[in-house]
Amino acid sequence: MLYEVKDLSPEQKRAAEILLGHPVSEDEAVSIKSLGPSTIVPSKLSPEERIEALRALNERFAEPQRPDVNEDEEEAAVNEALRSTRPNYGPII
Repeated sequence: MLYEVKDLSPEQKRAAEILLGHPVSEDEAVSIKSLGPSTIVPSKLSPEERIEALRALNERFAEPQRPDVNEDEEEAAVNEALRSTRPNYGPII
């Protein structure tokens, strides 16, 4: 269910802020949903395996993997993609 913040009591607004981890403004809406235990799938990894998996992911994504292309090829690919979704697109010169 969706709740307009302006319609919440001060206690409800504070509870929403605590659950969300940040302040909410009067023009926002919040939705809180509970999930049954069958919805949450427990990890099959040990705590050590989870730490190692996280370390490996952090290492993998530490630097972006980019194909070996020069700036002109990269710009041409971006312009082609923009023209395919916006036929009248033209780069600003």
